[in-house]
Amino acid sequence: MNWDEGVWDQGVWDAPGPSVLLPTRKRRINRKAMASNPTPENPDIARALADRMADGCHTHELIIGIKQNTEAVMRAAMLALKNGQLDLGAAKAAVGSTSDALKVVDASITEVLANCRLRLVNQLGKFWGPAWEATGFPDQSTAVPAEQDKRLSLLDSLSSYFTLNPARESADLGATAAACTAAYGQLSDARAAWGNAKTAQATKVNGRDAAFKTLRKRIRGLIEELGTLIAEDDPRWEDFGLTIPANPSAPEGIAGLTGTAAGSGKIHLEWTYATRMTGTRLMTKRTTGPVVDDDFINSGTAEGLEKTLPGFTAGAIVLVKAIPYNEGGDGPASPEVQVNVT
Repeated sequence: MNWDEGVWDQGVWDAPGPSVLLPTRKRRINRKAMASNPTPENPDIARALADRMADGCHTHELIIGIKQNTEAVMRAAMLALKNGQLDLGAAKAAVGSTSDALKVVDASITEVLANCRLRLVNQLGKFWGPAWEATGFPDQSTAVPAEQDKRLSLLDSLSSYFTLNPARESADLGATAAACTAAYGQLSDARAAWGNAKTAQATKVNGRDAAFKTLRKRIRGLIEELGTLIAEDDPRWEDFGLTIPANPSAPEGIAGLTGTAAGSGKIHLEWTYATRMTGTRLMTKRTTGPVVDDDFINSGTAEGLEKTLPGFTAGAIVLVKAIPYNEGGDGPASPEVQVNVT
């Protein structure tokens, strides 16, 4: 086609055509921004950072032009993780309570089996023989089984045995078909409740993990988005709780630290989130005991907001402080706490 053939206004060049005419442009990823602001691996840290990022969005998203990971999106993802953590906590509590209930029921049915054994020993003899076969006692033994599965099966067998042999029952001892049937139902129900609670917990773990994955994706997405919208030395990075990529600054200080004796020479520590922290350095100083420290010593690091430190001597007094850090350096240390080791 020649330039002077007059076809430019006939709809040829602006007519719809295949999308392959123009290459798709990939969004630029600011690697420095991502490296300076790693995505948290701990759910509690992620929630705390996301809250600061959402605050930054509230102030700047319209001016900067944030479109994808807005304040509303960030807070929705935070809420989903919070609810997922709460649901998981409730599920764990249910597992604990049903486990305790199962132990109580198991102890009571073990007593029922012991009474049934005593009744049958008086009639069938102390040692295993052919007469014991029909009772259902397993492993050619007259002992109450150590395994819970076998105790459950034995209750079922004894219920049938006493039903067929009512003369061998003893109401005074509680060695009856009715007692075995009731005990079987109690143990079966308690086991089912515990099993259902564990299944529910597994489901809640999956839900929490999915919510955490989504929040991490949003955090990464907002960091990437900011990397395309503002300069690496823009001070507004810190309004989002992030490090300025071109000029990393140390994190803010940890406001609160608690320490409790966890027994067996262990100390359990929990602390608050410090803005821009990527980790925490834990420092301890033994002031009494077989070993006394002249100064604080490094006792390890943590990515989350809690950690248990082992290896102390019962009766010793230990001072602890927590120091947040990132690639810009260490932030101010937390207030010191004293723990009496047990």
